[in-house]
Amino acid sequence: MPVRVMVTATIEEQHREAFEEAYRQVTSVVRGTPGHLRDEMLRDAEQPGRYILLAEWESEEAFRSWEDAPSHREMAAPMFPYWSGGGIERHIYDVRARLDSVPSHT
Repeated sequence: MPVRVMVTATIEEQHREAFEEAYRQVTSVVRGTPGHLRDEMLRDAEQPGRYILLAEWESEEAFRSWEDAPSHREMAAPMFPYWSGGGIERHIYDVRARLDSVPSHT
C-alpha cells in the first residue's frame, strides 16, 4: 500500500531560498531509490515560512528501508542545517483513496 511521508517545517526568511535549493538537491539524489515514487514541496501562501514536504513511497517498508540505510544520512545531508531547532514534524500516512479531479473518458 502506498504511503505519503509528510514533513512540516518552519524556515526563517533569510534561509528560505537556501532551504528550497537544499530540497531540490536532496530530491534529485533520492530520485530512483527503490520504492520512491515522487516528491513535492509546498509553501504556505499565507505564512511563507511554513513548508510541507510530501514524499510518496510504494510502501512504508520501502520508505523505512531507505530511512534506515547508511546512505540516507549522506543523501539528506543538505537538509540537515535547516532541521536544527526542532521546528519540524514528520508523519507517515497510508494512502486509503485517491480521487482524480479530471474524469477519465473510456
